[in-house]
Amino acid sequence: MKQYFVMLNENARSIKNVHVIVGVSLFFALNVIMNLFVSVYITPEIKVGFASIATAASCYFYGPIPNLIVAPLLDFVNFIVKPSGTYFPIFMISTFATAAIFSFFFYGQDKVSLKRVILARLSYDIIVSLFLNSLFTSMLWGTPFWAIVSPKIVKNLICLPIQVVVLYLTMKTCTQLKPRLKA
Repeated sequence: MKQYFVMLNENARSIKNVHVIVGVSLFFALNVIMNLFVSVYITPEIKVGFASIATAASCYFYGPIPNLIVAPLLDFVNFIVKPSGTYFPIFMISTFATAAIFSFFFYGQDKVSLKRVILARLSYDIIVSLFLNSLFTSMLWGTPFWAIVSPKIVKNLICLPIQVVVLYLTMKTCTQLKPRLKA
């Protein structure tokens, strides 16, 4: 456990590093672009997208602290670039949770196993997609929570294998690139 806090301390100091700032910024931009062009709204509440893949890659390379710092800005910029309904700042908690989940599963890992990818994706789907986003949507529009969650469960079950494959391939690519990116 002490090792984990040492890693977090080192990660917090990394936010002064230009390579980290530029890298997180590039993944930030990639997330915005993927949210804009690689996502489809099935209904106003149900979106299928791959923008979280960019966040996962950023968390793999740069860890929790830099990604948690940019999380609220990412939520706001994604809304400005592609508005969907009313802006509700509490959705920032979802972007914080996304960065925390992917950092927990991927940061500091030399190799990323399929099991780790499945657990990360399931954690994201359950905590962020099904619980937090549904709760915040329910709070925003007054729609019953279970009326929002029910179709999302079906969507997440259908999309899970595709999301896992894409995330696994992305993480495998990241593990191959990481030694080359050490400057």
